[in-house]
Amino acid sequence: MSESQPLPASLKKYHQAANGFVFLNGVYLVLAYWKVPSFNITTQTIGSLVFFILFVGVLAKFIYGGSRKLVLVLAAIYAGRVLFSSYTLVIGTAFPLVPYVLPTTLIGFYLFGRIIWDWP
Repeated sequence: MSESQPLPASLKKYHQAANGFVFLNGVYLVLAYWKVPSFNITTQTIGSLVFFILFVGVLAKFIYGGSRKLVLVLAAIYAGRVLFSSYTLVIGTAFPLVPYVLPTTLIGFYLFGRIIWDWP
């Protein structure tokens, strides 16, 4: 039997980012359903939930596999989300959910930044 080889440090970061991406999107989804009032469970909301879960799963699979270009695009998207959400919080026009989900977005940006810009 062969012993398992340790993963390179860069691939470990991809694995951590993929796992964190799935977990943080799950937290984001739970917070959204908990804090946003008047969700009616219909076929459309169930379909949207299934699509969201599949989409996050597919993205996580590519992140886990080490897709640097995808991580770069996601890091840019998350940076924009963090900046825009922070701006709306400062000027007072933020959607009521923003203070609850901004930390998940910020942590997601950090996980992607670890790969792209070699953060600790």
